Amino acid sequence: MSSNRCQVQVAVWRAMRLAGVSLDTPGAIEVVRDITWIILQQATILKRFPLEQNDRHTAEGFCPDSYWPLKFGKFLHRAETIGLDYPEGRQAIAEHAATAVGLMASVWRLHGSPPQINEPTVTVVKVE
Repeated sequence: MSSNRCQVQVAVWRAMRLAGVSLDTPGAIEVVRDITWIILQQATILKRFPLEQNDRHTAEGFCPDSYWPLKFGKFLHRAETIGLDYPEGRQAIAEHAATAVGLMASVWRLHGSPPQINEPTVTVVKVE
């Protein structure tokens, strides 16, 4: 394992501990692994998909034939077609997660961040 990956994992682990997540928490080790992968991909992702481009797509909205739904659908289709038993299928799911982080950052830039944890929020309306 590269020292860079180790340093990122240590930083993620420290952040999780500060948030009250211990090593004994079920799934915590997997979360560290997953967040580390997303962080290490950011240099490549930001070169391929500049922030301004993401923000333009976000401003377009989320109708079914717009950028974000099509992008997420592409990753899920690739994962289903290849299969999760193969590294490329699992990579499609990982890229889906990394893309969701890009969308989240774009929404926060354009519209503001969500409420803080334990901050009162508006009533959530279930849409079917």
